[in-house]
Amino acid sequence: MKTIPYFEQVAEVLSPLNPRPMKTYRGKDISDLENIKVEIMEQKMRCFEADKLDRIVLLKNDIADGSFVVWVIAIVPNDEYPLPTFFSEILHRMSDIKVRADFYPQADCVQDWDYFEKFMMPMEPVWEKHKDLEGAGMERLAWARVLGSPFHAFGKFPVNDTIKKTAVDITIDYLKLYVKLWQETEKADRTYMAALNKRKELILQRFSEKDPARGPLEKTLGKEKSDRLMELLF
Repeated sequence: MKTIPYFEQVAEVLSPLNPRPMKTYRGKDISDLENIKVEIMEQKMRCFEADKLDRIVLLKNDIADGSFVVWVIAIVPNDEYPLPTFFSEILHRMSDIKVRADFYPQADCVQDWDYFEKFMMPMEPVWEKHKDLEGAGMERLAWARVLGSPFHAFGKFPVNDTIKKTAVDITIDYLKLYVKLWQETEKADRTYMAALNKRKELILQRFSEKDPARGPLEKTLGKEKSDRLMELLF
């Protein structure tokens, strides 16, 4: 299978954030997670810090000598900014490519309509652009739908060179919008942020508990290393 130029394109889009390589997180060394090669899996991970953000994580897992490849981006805002959490994933198997991308709102958008209009509604044109692709549809994991936005991207597509490019294009389009929102967002009041940060942490907790990769990673890397990896992603 041809390699998807994922990291290269993502790095270009993220350049306005001036991301800085991060070798420790919450006092723990994470450099040993950057490049991992075991019998069944080869992992490449790069972590960054940036203004307004707690962390940026880029991950590629090549499993069973390329028969299953996973690319992931996770961007978590710091506690002073009301930005959504960004998460995207491309799962490339021999038979199909699965794509996810979404902004996970910190606010309850029913109660906080201003948040909905500021951070969710700008997603609608990007969603409209890709929602009618053959194979596009609704996120299949019910727990993930509860956490996400109304404008999430999800699709499962037969493998061909066109859809490989489209999978990256979907991710890049959502990421470009996130960078724009990052540029526009200012610090919010500490009292206002208290409730948002609680919701943010609960979203990350649900992902950490529910993500189907947790079991296979623990089996492959061991509990200690897989726990540190999941802490970075979620």
